[in-house]
Amino acid sequence: MNVRTCDKCQGAGKTIETPCSECSGTGRVRKTRKIDVKIPGGVESGSRLRIAGEGEAGTRGGQSGDLYIYIYVKPHAKFERQGNDVISEIKISITQAILGTAVQVDTLDGKVELRIPEGTQHGTTFRMRGHGITSLRGHGRGDHHVRVKVSIPARINSEQRELLRKLALSFGEEVEEDKGFMGKVKDAFGK
Repeated sequence: MNVRTCDKCQGAGKTIETPCSECSGTGRVRKTRKIDVKIPGGVESGSRLRIAGEGEAGTRGGQSGDLYIYIYVKPHAKFERQGNDVISEIKISITQAILGTAVQVDTLDGKVELRIPEGTQHGTTFRMRGHGITSLRGHGRGDHHVRVKVSIPARINSEQRELLRKLALSFGEEVEEDKGFMGKVKDAFGK
């Protein structure tokens, strides 16, 4: 004995004599439509969002399935994300690093002033609390970490060179004397 579902009625117990031209008697029609979906703040790449009742239509008049949306968050040009924290970099001049300054930092909320203390070293990171990404569970926000890059000028003029030489001497550093063009030529030829 072999038992299987009827090919004509698919187990419904009755057949449609004149099936609809659109659905061929299945009761389902494939259509594409757009729906608006609210993406919650703080969602990460790889997260899955379930929209109840927006999936495939159920068979034989059954309930529709669910639609699952997999989320991919595009990387940002200025910000890097680590969990709910945001990381960015700012460039400051060598004099700003030595003397200290206040700079405007781009955050997710717009520009925020950050105080850079005197003597700040290249690579120092400052934390701005509560300026990161909203927690997906609604319990506060992450922090914004700002990494400082001290920008050293590639070329300086003779006045700037002399001022830097005087500064180095005031720190007790040994400084090579500027020999000028002719001095460099004499050194090259050993005279």
